Amino acid sequence: MGRVFESSEDKSGGKPAVMISHACWLRVFGGAAVVLGQSITLDSRDYSVIGVLPAGFAFAPAGDDVDIWAPRVFELNIATPQQVYGGAGFLTVLARLQDRVTVDQAQAEMDVVNRQYQHDNPGRPDADPRQHVAVEKLQEQIVANIRPALLILMGAVGLVLLIACANVASLLLSRALGRRKEIAVRAALGAGRGVLLKQLATESLLLALAGGVVGILLSSWTTRALATFTQSRVPGMSGVHVDQWVLAFTAAVSLLSGVLFGLAPALQLSKPDLNSVLRDEGRSNTGSRRRNSARNLLVVSQVALSMVLLVAAGLLIRSFIRLQTASPGFDPGNILTMRIALRPTKYSTKPQIISFYNQMLSGVRALPGVSSVAMSSALPVNVTRLSPMLPEGQPVVPMPQRPILNVQTISPDYANVLHVPLMRGRMFNEHDDENVPPVCIVNQAAARRFWPNENSIGKHVFMGQVMKPVEVVGVFGDVKNWSLANDANPEIFLPFPQLPWAWLYLDVRTSGDPHALISAVRREIALIDKDQPVTNVKTMDEVLDSASAQSRFTMLLLGIFSATAFILAVVGIYGVIGYTVAQRTQEMGVRIALGAASADILRLVLRQGLRLTLIGIGIGLLVSVALTRVMASLLYKTSAYDPVAFALSAGLFTLVSLVASYLPARRAIRIDPTEALRSE
Repeated sequence: MGRVFESSEDKSGGKPAVMISHACWLRVFGGAAVVLGQSITLDSRDYSVIGVLPAGFAFAPAGDDVDIWAPRVFELNIATPQQVYGGAGFLTVLARLQDRVTVDQAQAEMDVVNRQYQHDNPGRPDADPRQHVAVEKLQEQIVANIRPALLILMGAVGLVLLIACANVASLLLSRALGRRKEIAVRAALGAGRGVLLKQLATESLLLALAGGVVGILLSSWTTRALATFTQSRVPGMSGVHVDQWVLAFTAAVSLLSGVLFGLAPALQLSKPDLNSVLRDEGRSNTGSRRRNSARNLLVVSQVALSMVLLVAAGLLIRSFIRLQTASPGFDPGNILTMRIALRPTKYSTKPQIISFYNQMLSGVRALPGVSSVAMSSALPVNVTRLSPMLPEGQPVVPMPQRPILNVQTISPDYANVLHVPLMRGRMFNEHDDENVPPVCIVNQAAARRFWPNENSIGKHVFMGQVMKPVEVVGVFGDVKNWSLANDANPEIFLPFPQLPWAWLYLDVRTSGDPHALISAVRREIALIDKDQPVTNVKTMDEVLDSASAQSRFTMLLLGIFSATAFILAVVGIYGVIGYTVAQRTQEMGVRIALGAASADILRLVLRQGLRLTLIGIGIGLLVSVALTRVMASLLYKTSAYDPVAFALSAGLFTLVSLVASYLPARRAIRIDPTEALRSE
């Protein structure tokens, strides 16, 4: 409801107006229709609500939890332009292309604009001739990280569907062979082939329809459960649901699968050989070799397809185990973290920012149960700031060509709280303030990259556009700063008084459960400023857990699909072997009557199941070798051809298939030869 922003509201001095999210409207205003024109106080200033965004709207680059949208971002930002170190920053422009305008055309036009800017502003650092302005599709950026996982999961769904269809086809074929005499009697009594086809196709269609209805009900429930379970870990999951398109697609696939895979048995049954079918009662019930081959082929196909999924799940599980057991470079246990964003109107100067955080550190440090406390501008695996650097000894190049490093501002006890090892040099102390020459600590990745065969202590770097050198006084051990699955990138740490940033994280190492100290820490901050909000309260273990959420989610789904396919394939093996034993009852009776031992009958049945399984496993392994390389980007320190995953998958399938074959084999060795021969 309401309206969007007007151009005048985006200019300095314009009317303070905001749009709010649908969730904010319900939570704060109770969904009242009179919300338009109501006021919200932000940073000691009143803003008028002019609109409510639709439910489910989320702009991915901003995150799913944005409640308020406002123009003139610097009026509400945690850092004013004057607070930005060196006055440098990054800019992303969003534009909707006109109809029939391609991205390539837009890129060509932006290249012209960029060259004109460089010509008109030759002295500016962002006007370097080698500076590039990239035009990209927003959709491509949003889905780039998750596309490989989605494609693999879609492939898994397709394989499970094929396995299920093969299983249904095998069951329908076995069912059809058991109904040959019934169909022959109907045909002998005058039923034409069209009538028989219609009857059999209707039966298949009803089965498919019933299965589809049950599947839709189950999928609706499991999708809601999965979305609820993962929404706090996987962005965008809260909006996942079964809509009309999913229902239509599922219904169509269900009906089409039932008709197609029920058609082959129907075609065979609808044209019976009346004389042979009505005469045969015993031996011929084993079916022709061609029909047995069809069933065996379906079983082999199920095993092969299931092996592909089982190997893929095995690779992801081994990768995830290695990811979970890999050291992040610090000790995350018993650490409480929370984000503090100071208001620019109240904390607009460096002394004000420094004073607040120093009081906060002193107060929290004195709390019972606190071992040590520190501040940092970022948490591990959550980079918040980048800056171009010119390390000493590197060629002097224009700003756009300088290496980009992660930048952090920290307090002296940072290493004590996170248990980050100091490899060389010294830690910051209370004397490293704005009154002394600037100093920094680099991580090992930066030291290896810029001074590989030298002592990095005493070297200097130039940050951004500031030409004052910053001296390296220490080297930290590498802490994973981009993701748990990647090695640490070069990073530089500066003492907080020399880079007083208004948006920081409070890091508290506790002697017990970190959750028990949340209320006490909040109260301590409120004593300094009762209006200061505290957000993103998490333990460090929860931070790392969130960082691996997507890998866990992909592994979970693929594991579910693999288990489903595995069960279907085992059921298929059991069904075929069981049906074969039932059809060969008379043969087994003859063998036993002629002196065959139980072990001989057992080997006969198990050999058939094992042969089908091994052929399927062999084909599945070959297909897996060809396909699993597309998973390389999802694996952490695990080869796409990991022999352990391949061997364990094959061994598990062989073992379970033997069990599935053993059950009908036990029935075979208990056959009474007298009863079997009498049935002939």
